[in-house]
Amino acid sequence: MAQRAGQMLPPQLGNVGIVSSTTDDDFFSKLTTPNLAAVMFAPGACRYSAARQPIPGGNAKTKGWTLEEYRWAVREALGDAVPIVETTEERQIIPLLREALGLPKLS
Repeated sequence: MAQRAGQMLPPQLGNVGIVSSTTDDDFFSKLTTPNLAAVMFAPGACRYSAARQPIPGGNAKTKGWTLEEYRWAVREALGDAVPIVETTEERQIIPLLREALGLPKLS
């Protein structure tokens, strides 16, 4: 899914660069990428969070983490200036990312 999103989203977001990850180790290493404009948590992770269940797939350090703990880690790495995008619905991804990136709404 992450690879597919990395191919489908850029044209709909003004051809911005997308850095996707599927594991926590990869996610945390990419938080050091310079010039990240936004961080998006996949709808699946948000659905686990909404159901108050730990997000699966973490490494030994993050196993059992909630979305709140992932948010804290993003803030620790990037500060408060980088928006975090969260949604439980795939259809909201593009509008929310456009808003987070300061792009105009699609008509």
